[in-house]
Amino acid sequence: MIDWEKDAEKRKNAIAFVEATQALIDSEGLEKISIRKIAEKAGFHNSTIYLYFKDANQLILLASLKHFNDYSNKLSEYSTIIASPKDKFIAIWQAFGETVFHKPHIFRNFFFGKYSSNLTPIITQYYRLFPEEKPAYTKEIEEMYYGGNISDRCLQILKPLMEVENTLVSEESLHLVNTIIVACLKQLLDLACANPELDPDDMNEQLIQMICHVTGIE
Repeated sequence: MIDWEKDAEKRKNAIAFVEATQALIDSEGLEKISIRKIAEKAGFHNSTIYLYFKDANQLILLASLKHFNDYSNKLSEYSTIIASPKDKFIAIWQAFGETVFHKPHIFRNFFFGKYSSNLTPIITQYYRLFPEEKPAYTKEIEEMYYGGNISDRCLQILKPLMEVENTLVSEESLHLVNTIIVACLKQLLDLACANPELDPDDMNEQLIQMICHVTGIE
């Protein structure tokens, strides 16, 4: 694939493909996106896309990151103003839920779709194309945000609870609790996708209740 980082014109083309995909997601939804439509929207021939990206799925993931902006900015804020591990854990999940349940199809695909097992290069590539959107994080939050998959991301913010009294999170239970949280998230995203009439705030509340239950947080 083309190394667009060393060529301003090629970088401009890569951005055009991502922005075209973003526009199509917003106007038509994930299901109707194709390489042909992306190329047409960006003003290029279909085959040109493959010089820059693997396929439409990779472009869709890159384009999806635009919808993380509010969440990303809240994470940056939480990095410095929330001291308690328990409060920070819940605040991060609350902000996450506020984002994903308003666009469940986008985020189910992002976290449980084709390339969801290797998200780090996708996230890194996006912020190389759009550095102005990249917030500043503490090391702890940055390691979570750039996690390779949803399980890694969840685990990173769950670990500090092992040091908090009166929770169900311990060295022995850590990975089981993490697996349950990820399963709860996927189940609720599947439910939200299948039932668009469901209220996003209610879905988020259900997620927080599930997370509090399995972690023992009151």
